[in-house]
Amino acid sequence: MNDKKVVIGIFENELNAIIAKRDLRKVGINANILKECSGVKLHLLQKESGVQLLVPDTQVEESQKILQARFF
Repeated sequence: MNDKKVVIGIFENELNAIIAKRDLRKVGINANILKECSGVKLHLLQKESGVQLLVPDTQVEESQKILQARFF
């Protein structure tokens, strides 16, 4: 099965995205993190523009219910 991935949430930091991913994976949802950076190479100056959490399009509703209970 090759499901299309859909952005289910955008987090301001990677830690929250990791927590959400862990919660979804506990119930069998294959979530992935996509992290975008500004391109600045120095670690201390690196600014994130958002951390996206992606899930298969067939599991969007279930994912939303789980994330709303924890984050929203």
